[in-house]
Amino acid sequence: MKNRAKTIRVSLTGVNLNRVYSECKKQNIDLYNIDRIDYKNIEFDIDIKNKSILKGIAKGQRYEYKEKNNYGAVKFINFLKYRFGILIGIVFFVLINIISSFFVWNIQIIGNETVSKDDILGILESQKISVGKPIRSLNLENIENEITNNIEEISLCSVIKKGTTIIVNVKEKISNGYQSDTNSCDIVAPENLTIVELNVVNGTAQKKVGDSVKKGEVIVGGFLMDSNGNKISCNAVANIKAKLWRTETFEYYKQKEVATRTGKVIKIANLDLFDMEFPVKKGNNVFENFEVEENTYFLTDDNFLPLIMTEKIYYEVEKSVVTQNFEADRKDIISNLQRQANMQVKENEVVVKTFETITEDAEKFIITAYVEVEFDI
Repeated sequence: MKNRAKTIRVSLTGVNLNRVYSECKKQNIDLYNIDRIDYKNIEFDIDIKNKSILKGIAKGQRYEYKEKNNYGAVKFINFLKYRFGILIGIVFFVLINIISSFFVWNIQIIGNETVSKDDILGILESQKISVGKPIRSLNLENIENEITNNIEEISLCSVIKKGTTIIVNVKEKISNGYQSDTNSCDIVAPENLTIVELNVVNGTAQKKVGDSVKKGEVIVGGFLMDSNGNKISCNAVANIKAKLWRTETFEYYKQKEVATRTGKVIKIANLDLFDMEFPVKKGNNVFENFEVEENTYFLTDDNFLPLIMTEKIYYEVEKSVVTQNFEADRKDIISNLQRQANMQVKENEVVVKTFETITEDAEKFIITAYVEVEFDI
């Protein structure tokens, strides 16, 4: 596919347009995306370097020559020709952006739950890294070691510099997920579950086989009772097998609204520079019912001058209500739901069986797929 940044769209109007092909072939001009509008009008794309040659051919053959749409950098250059103030603004923002790139303007900390953000920021400041300060040569490995060595709760840390932002990604040490916060000796339920097997080695059972247990409830308490009725603390140890159900639900409406495009279209385009928008193709959406598509074109790959062209296309639609056939779709719906439910199954879980339920009311069918699993706690 031809690079649009190096092509222009041309329209020729005249008689005997078949001569265009032969004349262009003689001059080694390739034509792209040819569209014969009618017997007197043709549109096509050409390389920008062949523009002057084609103009000469058009003049010699007495064709009316027009340029329809330019693409990429060509369009942007033509846009700036008539908007010199915008060009001055762009140069100003480029200079500001270059200067600001030598400073830290944002610090992002990701992954911390129990560790205070201020603790991490304090270590960064000790390494002369804070918002508003100049960015000096950074030893990222040294900063990572400082954070992991000074904060005991952090097991891993990565620090990266992205533009004017410092991103700190930490991983905290994981405590035993089956121990309660109030008593580290208890065994608690990691999820809502039903107990299938329970053999206590040490401690006192708080639940029994067949019980439904909510997440966080104690299954085996970390204590024993002596002959005098006194409670003695201990570490709870038990062999526990539990089951639960991974589920996925879908509502299938007996009637649904569909939208059909009428063929009427409105296009609006803007140039985006540093979150400032400059209209390239103005317009207003006047459709009552519509669908919208948005396309983004990056005119440059330079972080200092991020020029982005955004195009919104509004399609007028007509809405109507159609009746759906549940029996025809039933098999595919159940298969898809079972697949989604199976994706929730964890590595330590064993699938025992799968099944589904279907309920119906006046408006819809409600389908739920179940995957029953068992696992050891």
